[in-house]
Amino acid sequence: MKKSNFILIFNLALFLVFSITQTNAQIHSTTGGGAWNDTLTWTTWSIPTATDDVVIQGIVDVTGAECNNLMIKANGILQNRSYTNYTLRVNGNVTNNGIIRDYPEWYHLFITVKGDIINNGEWSNEYTYLTGSQDQHLNFSKEFSGYRIEDADNTSAIIADSDITFKHTKIDLKGSTLRLGQGTKLYLYGEWIFNGQIIGNGSELYMYDNSFLERISIDNVAIKGIINVFSSVVLEEESVIDLE
Repeated sequence: MKKSNFILIFNLALFLVFSITQTNAQIHSTTGGGAWNDTLTWTTWSIPTATDDVVIQGIVDVTGAECNNLMIKANGILQNRSYTNYTLRVNGNVTNNGIIRDYPEWYHLFITVKGDIINNGEWSNEYTYLTGSQDQHLNFSKEFSGYRIEDADNTSAIIADSDITFKHTKIDLKGSTLRLGQGTKLYLYGEWIFNGQIIGNGSELYMYDNSFLERISIDNVAIKGIINVFSSVVLEEESVIDLE
């Protein structure tokens, strides 16, 4: 009996240790911020790793980094270090309530995201790549104004869970599908969306400021505004062009 109890307790201890090691750490920046690879930038004095969840609550300069989930608080700013272009790889979700941008007037910030994106702030960096092998969800309460966004894995779709607005953003679907929810609205201001398909569900596409379509098929979406077609646009049976 004693031996059985010992084995049970030992196995339970191993389980607890394993569970703790599998839990992602959450690392916060200081409100003063700093360079990502500087221990003084972080409240725990630990530079985040690929498996850590990160919360930005100051001005943090990326110098080449990787993390799991990323949250930028309302008072947080994420940007590249001014020396050159830098890339941040996010293996989970991004929630932006603050600012994601290029360092003002100096080079660019590149971001890769494997998970979902929630944008409630300013998102204006140079390139954002959607790299997830599973469907990735977008939920925007504010416009996305980065220079370019690309779906780097066309085996998965992009799902719009809210109305989404792109302002002066090149949107390259790379052969993938953008799915709009029931009655969801997609707003394009300038630039274009190309190389894929848009599938809606009683959804609407609004085009402003000389935005245009290229190499794309559209299904079950009403298109409104001034519609510019560069090449090879296919409207499926359920799609309409609203001339009102």
